[in-house]
Amino acid sequence: MSIIEALEKLAELNNYEEISVKLKDDDEPTPIDFEIDDLRKFAEDPDQKFDLIVTEYTIRELDENGKEKLGEPLYTVVK
Repeated sequence: MSIIEALEKLAELNNYEEISVKLKDDDEPTPIDFEIDDLRKFAEDPDQKFDLIVTEYTIRELDENGKEKLGEPLYTVVK
């Protein structure tokens, strides 16, 4: 799935509440709608597919065996 699809799924899992997300390398949380809009506008390939797992609280990458990669998640929910 693309990062945009993963963020949309994250919003769905949080009942479309006004949540913010924190990118793993970012200090400041961003409202999820702004993050999705920014990706649509500025990403080189917004439809690029990744192996991702989405939970209510995070978006994480999967390794080649389908297991969650160790380390920080790509995105974390900040309510």
